[in-house]
Amino acid sequence: MYLLQLCVIFVCTFFVEYCHSQGFTFNEELVVPCGVKYSKQVDVRGSRAQRRAAEVIIADFKRDSFGCDEQGPKTLIKHKEVRIDLQDSKSFSNGGNKRWRNLQLQQNVPRDKGFPTTVATVLIRCDKQFPIRIVRDAFVRSMTKCAIVRLDVSP
Repeated sequence: MYLLQLCVIFVCTFFVEYCHSQGFTFNEELVVPCGVKYSKQVDVRGSRAQRRAAEVIIADFKRDSFGCDEQGPKTLIKHKEVRIDLQDSKSFSNGGNKRWRNLQLQQNVPRDKGFPTTVATVLIRCDKQFPIRIVRDAFVRSMTKCAIVRLDVSP
Protein backbone atom coordinates (compact mmCIF):
# COMPACT_ATOMS: atom_id res chain seq x y z
CA MET A 1 0.00 0.00 0.00
CA TYR A 2 2.82 2.39 0.88
CA LEU A 3 4.50 1.69 -2.47
CA LEU A 4 1.26 2.44 -4.31
CA GLN A 5 0.95 5.78 -2.51
CA LEU A 6 4.51 6.67 -3.46
CA CYS A 7 3.82 5.77 -7.09
CA VAL A 8 0.71 7.94 -7.14
CA ILE A 9 2.61 10.87 -5.62
CA PHE A 10 5.42 10.44 -8.17
CA VAL A 11 3.01 10.29 -11.13
CA CYS A 12 1.09 13.34 -9.91
CA THR A 13 4.30 15.29 -9.36
CA PHE A 14 5.59 14.33 -12.80
CA PHE A 15 2.29 15.35 -14.41
CA VAL A 16 2.28 18.74 -12.68
CA GLU A 17 5.89 19.39 -13.64
CA TYR A 18 5.21 18.31 -17.24
CA CYS A 19 2.24 20.69 -17.52
CA HIS A 20 4.25 23.56 -16.08
CA SER A 21 7.01 22.88 -18.57
CA GLN A 22 4.48 23.14 -21.41
CA GLY A 23 4.18 26.86 -20.67
CA PHE A 24 0.46 27.57 -20.71
CA THR A 25 -0.32 31.23 -20.09
CA PHE A 26 -3.38 33.00 -18.74
CA ASN A 27 -3.76 36.66 -19.65
CA GLU A 28 -6.57 38.32 -17.69
CA GLU A 29 -8.32 41.52 -18.71
CA LEU A 30 -10.56 42.74 -15.90
CA VAL A 31 -14.12 43.65 -16.84
CA VAL A 32 -14.83 47.05 -15.32
CA PRO A 33 -17.51 47.66 -14.24
CA CYS A 34 -18.67 44.12 -13.55
CA GLY A 35 -22.28 42.99 -13.34
CA VAL A 36 -23.99 46.30 -14.01
CA LYS A 37 -25.87 47.70 -16.97
CA TYR A 38 -23.70 47.87 -20.11
CA SER A 39 -21.04 45.64 -18.54
CA LYS A 40 -19.60 42.76 -20.56
CA GLN A 41 -20.03 40.19 -17.79
CA VAL A 42 -22.42 39.14 -15.03
CA ASP A 43 -20.98 39.29 -11.52
CA VAL A 44 -21.82 35.90 -9.95
CA ARG A 45 -19.35 36.22 -7.09
CA GLY A 46 -22.11 37.22 -4.66
CA SER A 47 -24.60 34.50 -5.66
CA ARG A 48 -23.87 30.98 -4.50
CA ALA A 49 -26.62 29.47 -6.72
CA GLN A 50 -25.34 31.17 -9.89
CA ARG A 51 -21.74 30.28 -9.08
CA ARG A 52 -22.68 26.66 -8.41
CA ALA A 53 -24.57 26.32 -11.72
CA ALA A 54 -21.51 27.67 -13.53
CA GLU A 55 -19.11 25.39 -11.60
CA VAL A 56 -21.18 22.32 -12.50
CA ILE A 57 -21.16 23.01 -16.24
CA ILE A 58 -17.44 23.85 -16.15
CA ALA A 59 -16.79 20.47 -14.50
CA ASP A 60 -18.83 18.73 -17.23
CA PHE A 61 -17.05 20.56 -20.08
CA LYS A 62 -14.80 18.18 -22.06
CA ARG A 63 -13.42 20.15 -25.03
CA ASP A 64 -9.68 20.86 -24.99
CA SER A 65 -9.08 22.30 -28.46
CA PHE A 66 -10.91 24.32 -31.11
CA GLY A 67 -10.06 24.43 -34.79
CA CYS A 68 -9.53 27.76 -36.47
CA ASP A 69 -12.00 26.66 -39.18
CA GLU A 70 -14.63 25.16 -36.86
CA GLN A 71 -18.06 26.60 -37.60
CA GLY A 72 -19.83 28.71 -35.03
CA PRO A 73 -21.67 30.25 -33.35
CA LYS A 74 -23.07 27.24 -31.53
CA THR A 75 -23.84 25.87 -28.11
CA LEU A 76 -21.21 23.34 -27.00
CA ILE A 77 -22.88 22.16 -23.76
CA LYS A 78 -26.14 23.18 -22.12
CA HIS A 79 -27.59 22.76 -18.62
CA LYS A 80 -30.83 24.16 -17.24
CA GLU A 81 -29.43 27.48 -15.96
CA VAL A 82 -26.29 27.97 -18.08
CA ARG A 83 -24.57 26.95 -21.31
CA ILE A 84 -21.14 27.26 -22.96
CA ASP A 85 -21.17 28.74 -26.46
CA LEU A 86 -18.62 29.08 -29.22
CA GLN A 87 -19.45 32.72 -29.98
CA ASP A 88 -17.72 33.62 -33.20
CA SER A 89 -18.46 32.26 -36.67
CA LYS A 90 -14.73 31.80 -37.31
CA SER A 91 -11.40 32.42 -35.61
CA PHE A 92 -10.19 35.98 -35.24
CA SER A 93 -6.85 37.73 -34.86
CA ASN A 94 -6.05 40.66 -32.64
CA GLY A 95 -2.90 41.46 -34.52
CA GLY A 96 0.06 39.20 -35.08
CA ASN A 97 -0.19 35.66 -36.37
CA LYS A 98 -2.20 34.12 -33.51
CA ARG A 99 -5.82 33.06 -34.08
CA TRP A 100 -8.39 32.82 -31.27
CA ARG A 101 -11.82 31.34 -30.50
CA ASN A 102 -14.29 33.05 -28.18
CA LEU A 103 -15.90 30.72 -25.61
CA GLN A 104 -18.56 32.15 -23.31
CA LEU A 105 -20.40 30.70 -20.37
CA GLN A 106 -23.89 32.23 -20.64
CA GLN A 107 -26.95 32.32 -18.42
CA ASN A 108 -30.07 30.77 -19.97
CA VAL A 109 -32.28 33.78 -19.30
CA PRO A 110 -34.02 36.27 -21.57
CA ARG A 111 -31.71 39.16 -22.30
CA ASP A 112 -32.63 42.36 -20.49
CA LYS A 113 -31.59 45.31 -22.66
CA GLY A 114 -28.17 46.58 -21.61
CA PHE A 115 -27.50 43.83 -19.07
CA PRO A 116 -25.05 40.99 -19.77
CA THR A 117 -25.83 37.27 -19.68
CA THR A 118 -22.17 36.26 -19.96
CA VAL A 119 -20.78 34.68 -16.78
CA ALA A 120 -17.27 33.90 -18.10
CA THR A 121 -15.29 34.57 -21.28
CA VAL A 122 -12.30 32.52 -22.42
CA LEU A 123 -10.39 33.40 -25.57
CA ILE A 124 -8.55 30.21 -26.47
CA ARG A 125 -5.77 29.92 -29.04
CA CYS A 126 -7.19 27.84 -31.86
CA ASP A 127 -5.51 24.75 -33.29
CA LYS A 128 -3.68 24.24 -29.99
CA GLN A 129 -4.53 21.56 -27.47
CA PHE A 130 -4.73 22.32 -23.75
CA PRO A 131 -5.20 19.96 -20.80
CA ILE A 132 -8.90 20.11 -19.92
CA ARG A 133 -8.04 21.23 -16.39
CA ILE A 134 -6.35 24.32 -17.90
CA VAL A 135 -9.46 25.14 -19.96
CA ARG A 136 -11.70 24.68 -16.91
CA ASP A 137 -9.35 26.81 -14.80
CA ALA A 138 -9.61 29.61 -17.38
CA PHE A 139 -13.42 29.58 -17.03
CA VAL A 140 -13.18 29.63 -13.23
CA ARG A 141 -10.66 32.51 -13.32
CA SER A 142 -12.91 34.49 -15.64
CA MET A 143 -15.95 33.94 -13.44
CA THR A 144 -14.28 34.58 -10.07
CA LYS A 145 -12.18 37.55 -11.15
CA CYS A 146 -14.77 39.03 -13.51
CA ALA A 147 -12.22 39.02 -16.29
CA ILE A 148 -11.82 38.00 -19.92
CA VAL A 149 -9.15 35.27 -19.91
CA ARG A 150 -6.92 34.61 -22.91
CA LEU A 151 -5.48 31.06 -22.88
CA ASP A 152 -2.28 30.55 -24.86
CA VAL A 153 0.79 28.36 -25.19
CA SER A 154 4.14 29.95 -24.43
CA PRO A 155 6.71 29.87 -27.23
